[in-house]
Amino acid sequence: MLKKIFANYVYLLKITVMLKKLFLYFLFFQIAPAYSQAKIIYLDSNWKTLPNEKKAVYYRPLPLPKIQNLSLLRNYYVKNKVMESQGYYADGIEENYVGEVFWYRSNGDDYNSRIFINKSKQKKLSYYFNDGKLWKTVEYGDSLRNGKTVEYKTDGSILGESIYKNGYLVSGIAGGSNVYYNYRSFNKKTKYEESIDLPGYKGEDRNYKKIYYWKSTLKNAAEFTYKNGQIVNEKNFGENGNLLQELDANSYFKDTDELKDGKEYFYNVQRSGITEAPTYIEYRSYPFSDVKLDYISHLVLYRGTVHFLEKHSEKDLYRQTNYDFFKENENSFMSLQLSFRSEDVWEPIEKFLDDETLLISVTEIESFSKEKIFGRFSKKTFYNHNLKNKSISETLFFVSPDFMGKTLKSATKTITDEKESALIYLNIAPGKYILFRENGGYFIPKKTGDIIEIPNFTSN
Repeated sequence: MLKKIFANYVYLLKITVMLKKLFLYFLFFQIAPAYSQAKIIYLDSNWKTLPNEKKAVYYRPLPLPKIQNLSLLRNYYVKNKVMESQGYYADGIEENYVGEVFWYRSNGDDYNSRIFINKSKQKKLSYYFNDGKLWKTVEYGDSLRNGKTVEYKTDGSILGESIYKNGYLVSGIAGGSNVYYNYRSFNKKTKYEESIDLPGYKGEDRNYKKIYYWKSTLKNAAEFTYKNGQIVNEKNFGENGNLLQELDANSYFKDTDELKDGKEYFYNVQRSGITEAPTYIEYRSYPFSDVKLDYISHLVLYRGTVHFLEKHSEKDLYRQTNYDFFKENENSFMSLQLSFRSEDVWEPIEKFLDDETLLISVTEIESFSKEKIFGRFSKKTFYNHNLKNKSISETLFFVSPDFMGKTLKSATKTITDEKESALIYLNIAPGKYILFRENGGYFIPKKTGDIIEIPNFTSN
């Protein structure tokens, strides 16, 4: 009896082993074809297929992931295995894009992006980081973005959730990529893309935020608050989360996009992430009584205008400070734009000169206080030489330390404007000033002789 039971047990064991072998055999031959299809195709700079990696610029993993009638196309740079582009196309036609399409530079920075209508049945699309981790998911309605978009940081935590209605971002927190309003569609007949304008937005105010974050610390780098498509607040942060500046409507001159005091940052973005310190232009604004330019090394005079040069601290290179004038609540300001964006702005001094320019070193300027520089020039008057031998005359004169006046005289009447031009005192070095007219012209107390330039006017 025991022998019979043992024989049955051995028989069952053999059957079990055989079944396992058959299952593994079946599984291998079911999976093997999928693995055999996985491959990489290599492409040159013109996107032509190459036999190997040797001269390739890009590569594309195959097979492409598919969702219903959509294929997810992802290309990569051969050099550093960074994604070159990603986006979905429909019905096997690569040009027939659906949803967002992104292109990237070889260093990983965002380069370009577009958005296409999505009439497919797949109403939720996913996009990815270089390593294949989920970057964001986007929901669509009939054809436009409609519903929730969720964006993730590189560690998998949520950067923000935002809500779209009929193609418009209306609330929540979005990543720092573009907000799209002009959609595109691929015309299968003409084989061309066509632009599609969104209908005007109807609904409540759209209040939302856009965020960049530091990839090194995962803390916010910049935060922009929007209302109906316009920025109403901006915050910029250091890598450790320290607030660098906060800007709002009062940070700009009225009815302009010109910053009064602060920095305009330029971020190189990688899917809302920042890997390096941004470049920037710094703005400084001063009332006319005391504009500080005490970091400059030279004045460049050109066709009745003055330009300011700053010398590099280590190299024989220079960069220019631009300026403009603004009025606010009847007060006049001079706004300086300091080109501190990057090392690229530094150039040899010859780049700023030609046959019509005069270069003056700050060392050539006399040391005068504001009171003395006004006293030096205040007794002078100037007449419009273009009106010589005419029946009318036009004369400029100093009214006070703050204004120059103008008198227009004809045979029948005399008209005087005592505030024709405000005076601007530029502190170009410790104890050194030059004088500007808001309406054009300047007074420079040069050691070898004053330089005075007022367009169309000559000193009496």
